[in-house]
Amino acid sequence: MPNKPNSTVSVLMSVYKSEKPEYLDRSLKSVWTDQLLKPEEIILVQDGPLTSDLDNVIDKWSGVIGDKLVLLKNEQNLGLTKSLNKGLKVAKGEYIARMDTDDISMPERFLHQAAYLDEHPEISVLGGCLQEFDDRNENLNIRHYPLTPEKTRRYICKASPLGHPTVMMRNSIFKEKGLSYNEQYRTSQDIALWFDVLCAGLNIANLDEITLLFRRDSETVRRRSKEKAINEFKIYVNGIKRLNGVLTWKYVYPVMRVILRHMPVGFIKAAYDSPFRRLILGDRKKQ
Repeated sequence: MPNKPNSTVSVLMSVYKSEKPEYLDRSLKSVWTDQLLKPEEIILVQDGPLTSDLDNVIDKWSGVIGDKLVLLKNEQNLGLTKSLNKGLKVAKGEYIARMDTDDISMPERFLHQAAYLDEHPEISVLGGCLQEFDDRNENLNIRHYPLTPEKTRRYICKASPLGHPTVMMRNSIFKEKGLSYNEQYRTSQDIALWFDVLCAGLNIANLDEITLLFRRDSETVRRRSKEKAINEFKIYVNGIKRLNGVLTWKYVYPVMRVILRHMPVGFIKAAYDSPFRRLILGDRKKQ
């Protein structure tokens, strides 16, 4: 068990009207009640008007958490990117942990990540492994990510070097370095931020442990295949150009990705789960 960190943690979440109240309830439990290291604050951005059931869940947790649950309300739906930036502006913690409202953080997540960042001041963004699950199966694929700054820098041309809802980031990269989520992109805003982090000369790493249970529903692959394809392509091409220059063979990766995204959904799902994909990405095997 690591020593208790000296630094404070803010949790950043955003909720939208289409999300399920039971998922939000479980997610908030995981980042407050279950955590070995309680966060200094949980920032929940309400992205537009919510359903009465979601409002009831938020009221319940306001009573439990008190003023450490910071509620920000958008009068209308602004999208995840703008909502996250709104939350970043008010975050007080030295570290900011991202979290989605349908996922579940492991009880030791904040303790281990904050302790690591305390001990490794050269790391600006820290992620971890995630365990995929759904309502029928608690133990689907385990996603591993590159552990060291050198490996993440090489890996990002192929795919995201971090699972977005697993990350803990230094607040200083936003307050002092002036970084933020790029509001040009409504989706894949995390990958654009990771490229910005690396281009600013900052380091990314991952813990070699499961930090989060990631909900994989029937729409996950559909959203990945359609909505995000063009955004991802633009982000990767621009990022690779900034990191590796105009003349590089690494553009082959975003080209392959955008072609795959336009295939039938069944083909995409088979490719996503295939050993060939892990071989291309250099992923470690499932455990």
